[in-house]
Amino acid sequence: MDWNMLLKPCRLGYEGEEIKKNNDRSVFQSDYDRIIFLAAFRRLQRKTQVIPFPETDVIHTRLTHSLEAASVGRSLGTIVGNNLNINGIEAWELGSLVSTASLSHDIGNPPLGHSGEKAIAEFFESPRGMEIMDGLTEKQKFDFSNFEGNAMGFHLITYSNPKLTIITGGQNLTYPTLATFTKYPRAFMKNPNETLISEKKAGLFSCDFDIYKKIALELGIPLKDNGEAWVRHPLAFLTEAADDICYRIIDLEDGYKHGLISYNDVLDCLIQIFDNNPKKDSLDNLKKLLDNKTRIGYLRAKSINSLIYQVADIFMKKEQELLKGEFDKPLCELIPSYKLLEKIKTIVEEKIYRYKPVLQIEAAGFQVLPGLLDTFLSSVMNSKKHSSKKILSLIPDEYILDYKNYKYDTILSITSYVAGMTDDYAIDTYRNLKGIQLPNC
Repeated sequence: MDWNMLLKPCRLGYEGEEIKKNNDRSVFQSDYDRIIFLAAFRRLQRKTQVIPFPETDVIHTRLTHSLEAASVGRSLGTIVGNNLNINGIEAWELGSLVSTASLSHDIGNPPLGHSGEKAIAEFFESPRGMEIMDGLTEKQKFDFSNFEGNAMGFHLITYSNPKLTIITGGQNLTYPTLATFTKYPRAFMKNPNETLISEKKAGLFSCDFDIYKKIALELGIPLKDNGEAWVRHPLAFLTEAADDICYRIIDLEDGYKHGLISYNDVLDCLIQIFDNNPKKDSLDNLKKLLDNKTRIGYLRAKSINSLIYQVADIFMKKEQELLKGEFDKPLCELIPSYKLLEKIKTIVEEKIYRYKPVLQIEAAGFQVLPGLLDTFLSSVMNSKKHSSKKILSLIPDEYILDYKNYKYDTILSITSYVAGMTDDYAIDTYRNLKGIQLPNC
């Protein structure tokens, strides 16, 4: 692969049109703005990151996590850009590109925590789900029975609803942004090699395969020998790293703020990560801080800074392997602090993921999301029934398609509607539909 090809500023939906360089505003900055003003992005404010329905605003949601990942992504892209010296591309533009991909990385995730994806997949694997999907191809069924938030995210930002517009290309983002967003550039595969990080999940729905194919051809991203997956765009590794850095460190800090992880455990991990900073930073101000929460906040910032430089250092060492498509593992696995990040993962899983309110919400997801899917999909299948008409009147018209003639599109549309719900809206809608709770009662 070649950097000048990989960064060609083509826009989805505007193929063949020349994009003139604007010295005041990068095309990748424009992509960032298109994401941040999306309603789907704003709804991340009411989606669980780890701790559900936080009582204070210091606990992270999907929105705050995404904003922080975007900040880390900007730093990673800028540092790498300064080291690459690509003709015609400023370092800050590369920072904007990785920042945009990082900002949008969770945009397709469903409500009710990490189990939301599994709850949707489990529904479609059930006898009822298989009945609804009857007649679909194997690849189409895979999209639902192996539901992936990454694939939904790509679909959301590239899909144009024909009921709303005749302009194609969704948000009309640039090809480099869409490729940098796509950590898993494959759809259904018969025998994925899950030891390769790029094949671990399906990051594309079958209906979006050709869209990514067009992007990959234009940017010079090679198709693997199996003909079913591409190598990653090199910058997608930075998007992944930005997410990994943020959720590991921030989950640890949130656990401390929530009283689930001890001060000493957090202190020990963060100081060790700080010590691995290749820039040899200083902790001189730590002794000036009098409050434990303030100390942890300071160390969180210092440890994230350390991880950014560790990841950027590995990226540059692996640049040629990345461009040849020969590197296929998370960058964080090669940094000096990898074992510490794994230790943090173990602490978080033991102290937070097994915390009763987290388990309760995730368990509820296995009732709420399948319940909504079954109710809505049954209604579109039997749209002439009076009860179905009442239920369908609750769904925005652009999501309602002709199930008989467009079965796959209808299932995908309803699934995207449910996946786009916030936690509280999904629960309230489920309660209302099941008569558990009614408005004004």
